[in-house]
Amino acid sequence: ARVAATLILWKPENREKLPLFRSIERVRYRRPVYAGHVVETEARVKRLRSRMGVLEGRATVNGNVVVNGTMTFALGSE
Repeated sequence: ARVAATLILWKPENREKLPLFRSIERVRYRRPVYAGHVVETEARVKRLRSRMGVLEGRATVNGNVVVNGTMTFALGSE
């Protein structure tokens, strides 16, 4: 969610808006993550409209996917 918010707020027209988490879908936990692991997160915007959006995200440890899924969000005013 943090990576997604940073990605969405990067656009100048969204800087005064507040990203609101709506739902997660199709989340798959593939491997366990333990203390000491370095987790790298990635997010890609699938769809972005004026007030709604969908993101795909995944987290990896040593190049292996540990979790992936889709997140829906809304853009609200502050």
